[in-house]
Amino acid sequence: MTAALPDDLEPRRRAAQQQLERAVGEGRLTLDEFTDRAGAVWAAGSGAEIERTTADLPVPVVGGTKPGRSALIGVIGDITRRGRWSLRRRTTAVLLIGDVDLDLRGAVVEQGTEPITVGTWSVLGDTVLTVPEGVEVEVGGFTLLGDRKVDLAPVPRVPGTPVVRVRVWGLIGDVTVRSAR
Repeated sequence: MTAALPDDLEPRRRAAQQQLERAVGEGRLTLDEFTDRAGAVWAAGSGAEIERTTADLPVPVVGGTKPGRSALIGVIGDITRRGRWSLRRRTTAVLLIGDVDLDLRGAVVEQGTEPITVGTWSVLGDTVLTVPEGVEVEVGGFTLLGDRKVDLAPVPRVPGTPVVRVRVWGLIGDVTVRSAR
């Protein structure tokens, strides 16, 4: 038995990548799990290593997954999402007074290929967004009085991961976007 040449692995990598994309779109993998597995697919040196990334994928949920709300609304208080939660491709958080803290590492992303867009609107409050390492993030919007801090790990984008666009509109408050393991 001879080892496969790197060029021979390309179709297997693409097939594994497609399986992982379907699994994250169906809610069987979180964004963090997807990022880890996709990175392993493209770093694999053999067909066996590629197969191990998809061998233990959770089975599809009968009836599919219910997409999360596309609008998170509050008046006074904080909006926080951590752990396993459903994230639509376009999500907006509207808050008069309070902080928005969204941790996308455990998010189950709605199926699709377009970028994930997270918009926040607030009068007084901070916005914190945490993404897995290897996810590309674009930050835009406007704040009158507040700082912007983008602290992403210095690693290349993991192939197949969605681009996350953050649009923040606020009067008083800081914006922090960070990657974490």
